[in-house]
Amino acid sequence: MKKVSALISGLIIIVIGSILALVMQTAARKLPVRQYFPASKTVAIWDWHSPVNRSDEDLNQLGQFFYLHQINTVYVDIGSYADFNKNNDTNKKIELENSLIRYIKESSKHGVKVYAAAGNTDWSKPELRSMPLSIQDFVINFNKNHPTTRLSGLEFDIEAYNQKGFPDSSMTEKTIVLSELLDTVKLLAVNQEKDKSIDLGFAIPYWFDNENGNIPSITWDNKTGPTLYHLVDTINKLDKSNIVVMAYRNAANGNDGTIFHSRTEVEYASTKAPNVKVLIGQEVNDVQPSKITYYSKPISELSSEVTIINEVFKNSSSYGGIAINDLNGLQQMDKTDPNAVF
Repeated sequence: MKKVSALISGLIIIVIGSILALVMQTAARKLPVRQYFPASKTVAIWDWHSPVNRSDEDLNQLGQFFYLHQINTVYVDIGSYADFNKNNDTNKKIELENSLIRYIKESSKHGVKVYAAAGNTDWSKPELRSMPLSIQDFVINFNKNHPTTRLSGLEFDIEAYNQKGFPDSSMTEKTIVLSELLDTVKLLAVNQEKDKSIDLGFAIPYWFDNENGNIPSITWDNKTGPTLYHLVDTINKLDKSNIVVMAYRNAANGNDGTIFHSRTEVEYASTKAPNVKVLIGQEVNDVQPSKITYYSKPISELSSEVTIINEVFKNSSSYGGIAINDLNGLQQMDKTDPNAVF
């Protein structure tokens, strides 16, 4: 009898041990194996794929990727809505709306906030301003109709300075283009009053502070100064707003590093615009010149440089974190990094 009892006890111990080992192994696969980015700040990433094209399995894998890399905010592209709205395609609108619900539900499982994102170089032109305004209204109405699956914000990438001929145009012509951009930002800021809970943001180049001398100070809304100041002052009137400074460099320090190119933006918002958070952009795609991107570098190097940026700006009230362009590029980096999660 004692032998049988001992045998049963032994089997129970083996079974329990096997279960514990399995649980621990499963947990190890799900837990981040390293801290890539600052947990206390926003770690945003652009997903320039339409959510309509994401399957349930895609979304599940994305959620795991976000979790393992401490990504807590995603800017998902809904720019196609402008065309749906223009063509009055009700079915496409519904499809986009349903895909966003799925995207938000899956992302929320991992504590990830979802922002709508959209961009176009020409949307600042007076005849095309209805496009971003229609997208903004879509987001506002989406949140109103889906209170349990809300979008946390709206991030615009309206690169008026990339309009044809801008780099070689006169300072007068540049002033006109930049003023049109600011007029568009102002209209969007006013329209955002419909839902003050939404964080409204804009991606801007680091040289909007006139650092390069390639654009003029402009007189707008009865004030004269750099485009940066006008834009930040305008969105500071909202309860929640942000700018993503595209200070794209693959080194944090130095007189041509990310910190140098984003310091004015952080300091100006800290002293003049308390409602504006400053996120610092990081590029990871195959673009030129090579100094502006972490492409072909290990993700651990990006992580190290971001740690330096976070340390320098950690005491600035306006510093919000980083924003990575983009998801596809970071996933490719992850695949080629021997020290990465996957």
